[in-house]
Amino acid sequence: MDSSDDLQVQPNQWTAPQGPALVDGAADLTGARDRAAAFLQERTTRPGVMGRRLMGHPSPGDLQLTDHLIREGRRRTRIDGSKDGALFPTAWTTWELLDLGCPPDHAAVVRTVGYVLTRQDRPGRYGEGCTPERHERKRCRHFLQGFFSPGSWEDEIAPLQLPSGLVISDEEAARFALSCVALRVVLRARQDGRTAVCRHVESLLGMDELWEGSPTWWSLDLSFLAAGAVALAPLQFRAQADERMRRLLDQQLPDGSWQDAHFFNALDMLMSSSTPEVRGAIKRAVPLLMSLQQDSGAFDESGNEEMVLIALRAFRIAEKP
Repeated sequence: MDSSDDLQVQPNQWTAPQGPALVDGAADLTGARDRAAAFLQERTTRPGVMGRRLMGHPSPGDLQLTDHLIREGRRRTRIDGSKDGALFPTAWTTWELLDLGCPPDHAAVVRTVGYVLTRQDRPGRYGEGCTPERHERKRCRHFLQGFFSPGSWEDEIAPLQLPSGLVISDEEAARFALSCVALRVVLRARQDGRTAVCRHVESLLGMDELWEGSPTWWSLDLSFLAAGAVALAPLQFRAQADERMRRLLDQQLPDGSWQDAHFFNALDMLMSSSTPEVRGAIKRAVPLLMSLQQDSGAFDESGNEEMVLIALRAFRIAEKP
């Protein structure tokens, strides 16, 4: 690991195009929402179930399908609670279980989140060790605690692709991003009373470079992942988390996007918060989001269901006064 490497995420096809949005108006919004909902309507997956719930149109078999998906999620975990012995698949399985309606004390959630917590402050985490340069920039063990480790640095996890479509190619950036994903999961699973979890929140909130908006050291994609995590932090961190989120909102461009940021990752992380300012930013992003939608309701050639679900959630937020 080269400690002097800048933490950058390479731009990809979902860095939103510059320029004004192509569509606007309530009629267009209704059409875009309906296309997204229709795309998910027949899907026997978590996004399919979630899409039908958002629209208030569950299918007759959704109860049985949800139970099946929950049982499958648990069945695919090992005796230690992990999926494939890896941090990201286990954290994402936990998120899916919570999405499907499992409470934090559900046996499957307890198993998977238990494994995620065992990876906290372990070797291989972002921020371990110290050099004069890292210490000066507060990117070492003296300032960063509670981060989650995917394992030894010898076992690379980059490129890391998130369900939103964001791809992180740099190894150090991928480990930072994955720790934010894990933190967001354990906070949603109500593990916020743990000292190490709170220390992770404090570490992120205290990383001034992360929130300054300068591309010198950090990409906005990483800033949004951190914001999506701390937005779920306990009440004592709420004011700080909201202030950090506002710094990102201030960087929104006139077309509703963010410079060099993955559009769907940004929207996904914004939806961890429900402040009026965040809702306003999502509404400003919706015209551009509509202009990116294909006739099928999808947003890429692969038909990424997570993108469609993120968009549907944004459309539903935009419909509210």
